[in-house]
Amino acid sequence: MPQRRTALIFILVIPMMLFFCRGALAHVVGVTGLGVSNSEGEVCVGFGLVVQDESAVVEALNDGGEYEVVCTGKLYNRRVGIWNEFLAEASYVCTLTSNPIAREFRVQDSRGSRIFEFSDVTSSLNLFWSSMSLSMGSWDMIERNRVYKVVLNFKISRTNVSGWVNKPLFFSGWDLVPEQSYEFEFDY
Repeated sequence: MPQRRTALIFILVIPMMLFFCRGALAHVVGVTGLGVSNSEGEVCVGFGLVVQDESAVVEALNDGGEYEVVCTGKLYNRRVGIWNEFLAEASYVCTLTSNPIAREFRVQDSRGSRIFEFSDVTSSLNLFWSSMSLSMGSWDMIERNRVYKVVLNFKISRTNVSGWVNKPLFFSGWDLVPEQSYEFEFDY
């Protein structure tokens, strides 16, 4: 009887611990400086990504993980009393791959590819991700005396988890940063 009770506690407690530990990883990398600008007649959502927990990033890269960074911005015309009107959407995608033996990692996005050493993860990634911009379309869609809402969804997910591990352990999160949502409103 005590063995069954121990097994039952183990079966119930471990998934709960894994579920709550996923939230602890949310502060590994965060979004900063979220804003909107008119850049050459385009609505641009500007932001930066900041490494907040270097040890977690280094540990993930030491494990040989391959990660995909996805930032998706959506622009809405905020309306009172009815659904917000969707205006535009844009995305930023970046991949992080590591070579633990050489103690270096590669960051690749639409701007190109760079290789950095593990020793300066924070400064390298903070500089690489310091000023990014999502072009949402022509500024002509923005009208005066209206309120607009920007929603930026951000996540860093692991892409090289094999199926034979991922499927049986479906309750375990493999993401470095689970999806987070940032919102702000502006009027013009």
